[in-house]
Amino acid sequence: MPCAFCRPLLRLLLPSALALLLLSTGSLYAAEAELAPHADRSLLLDGQVLDDRLVVVGERGHILVSADAGRSWRQSPVPTRVTLTSLYFVDDRQGWAAGHDATILRTRDGGATWQIVYTDPERDAPILDLWFRDARHGLAVGAYGLILVTSDGGDSWQDQKLAVTGTHASQANARIGEAGTPGTDLHLNQLQVAPAGQLYLAGESGHLYRSGDGGKHWERIPMPYAGSLFGTLPLDDRRLLVFGLRGHLLFSADGGRRWAAVETGTDATLNDAVRLSDGRIAVVGLAGTVLVGTDSGIRFDLHAQPDRAGFSRVLQAPDGALILLGAQGARRLELPSAGGPR
Repeated sequence: MPCAFCRPLLRLLLPSALALLLLSTGSLYAAEAELAPHADRSLLLDGQVLDDRLVVVGERGHILVSADAGRSWRQSPVPTRVTLTSLYFVDDRQGWAAGHDATILRTRDGGATWQIVYTDPERDAPILDLWFRDARHGLAVGAYGLILVTSDGGDSWQDQKLAVTGTHASQANARIGEAGTPGTDLHLNQLQVAPAGQLYLAGESGHLYRSGDGGKHWERIPMPYAGSLFGTLPLDDRRLLVFGLRGHLLFSADGGRRWAAVETGTDATLNDAVRLSDGRIAVVGLAGTVLVGTDSGIRFDLHAQPDRAGFSRVLQAPDGALILLGAQGARRLELPSAGGPR
């Protein structure tokens, strides 16, 4: 089933019977999301900081908004119950959420209300990430090489082939094939933009791509690791962190020409990373993994959470606290100040 290859958090946390229900039931998730009293404790997979608010998404169509730095949450009405895996806002009003059944939602009021703009349950390929260049041009990527593009703000979406140029183009194009074609096996996990506008795409089997034209064409970046990559964190126009399975964290100081392994102290899968306001870096993953470090020498300290909850996403709240999203919902984590006790 394609969603066994969604984010690793889904694969490892959902019991098999529940996973089968979530992944195979179409009519159930055509209904409106149920307003649940403890939705902030359910599986949450992505989120974004909008000035003084936080918006997060997760299982059963849950979309939650916090106006107090993650201390309390208000659930928004949503016209679907599919698991939502990704979220992207271009400003504090207009945003999109996406997930299973290739479903894409849009809001124009900062996440208070949502409408479905695209869904394709027959495709049997979940969307795993979204990125928008501006209010009209966006990309959605997912399982089995799925790429959808819009040029009208999400009113319509079209399949797009992952066009790879450069030294490794023939091999990459042959493997990926046409987006959504049955039998393709490369899952596209995360989109991330660098300060200068270069777009990175992390995928299965050590596949990493870079685009300089908003995703129309891609360059394959050779990697020394062949396992799945779940994300990137561009630190500037040349320095880049890449992370994935079994605690693998790689650093390049020259735009991906050469790579060095970074010691993490864990073999847990790493799912997300964020640059903090004080310049530090936080990386999170499964088994309660929270890594905090600096890009000066690229060193990290492991702050393992005692309950070993799995985390899929890390945000920094307006007051500086980390917001950890994952198996047990949203939690706040206040770190010691930079230079404080280790």
